[in-house]
Amino acid sequence: MLKKVQLYFVRHGETYFNTCQKIQGWSDSLLTNEGVNNVSHVGKTINRVPFAKVYSSDLGRAKATTAIILSENKNKQTVPLEYIPNFREQFFGSFEGDKLNIFSKLFDLKKINKTTVENDSELAKYFPEDDIMDQFKLIDPTHDAENSLEFWSRIEQGLQHVFSESQDGDKILVVTHGALIRKLATRITHSYHNNPDNASISIFEMKDNLKMTLHQYNQHSLE
Repeated sequence: MLKKVQLYFVRHGETYFNTCQKIQGWSDSLLTNEGVNNVSHVGKTINRVPFAKVYSSDLGRAKATTAIILSENKNKQTVPLEYIPNFREQFFGSFEGDKLNIFSKLFDLKKINKTTVENDSELAKYFPEDDIMDQFKLIDPTHDAENSLEFWSRIEQGLQHVFSESQDGDKILVVTHGALIRKLATRITHSYHNNPDNASISIFEMKDNLKMTLHQYNQHSLE
C-alpha cells in the first residue's frame, strides 16, 4: 500500500550570525529577539496542525526554535520529539564563522567578474548546487567541508528514518536550516530557489522510495 506523509519544514529563527553575515553551518549562534518573535509567530500559525512527530536538527538554533514552536502547540497530546544530526545545515569546514564574502572565492575559480556575495543561494544562480559543495571541499584548506555526496547521504538517511517511523497520512514537523531546505526544493523541482526566510514554512510530500513533491515554499501562513 502506498504511503504518503506531509513534511512541514521550518527554518530556524534569525540568529546573530545571520545578522552579521557570517557563515553558519555546524557552527552556531543564539536567536536574536526578532528571531524569537518570528518563531513565536510561526508557532502560532501551525499550532493546530496535528503533527504525529517533530524532528529537529541537533544544533542549538534549531533546538531553540523547536522549543518555541512546541510551546505554542494547542493539541492536547504531547508530540514526540527527536533531535537528529542528519538535518544539520551544510558543513563548511574551516570556513565556518567566516564572513559570507568567502563565497566569492568560487567566482574567482570560474573567472566570473563578481566580487560580492550575500549568501550561498546567490552562488546557485551561477553554479549547480552540488558543484558548489564539491568546490568548497576542494578549496577548504582542511578539506573538512562537506561535498555533495556527503551532504546528500546524511540527508537521505534522515528522510528514510523519518519515513520508516511514519504512518500513512502523518503530518511531520522538521525544524532545520536554510541551505538544506533550499537544496532539497531545488533538487526536487529541478529549478532554482532563493534561500527560505528565517522562521518560514515549506511543505513537502514524501511517498515510498523517498519520492518527494514540493507543495509550498517559504511561506509565513498556511493556505
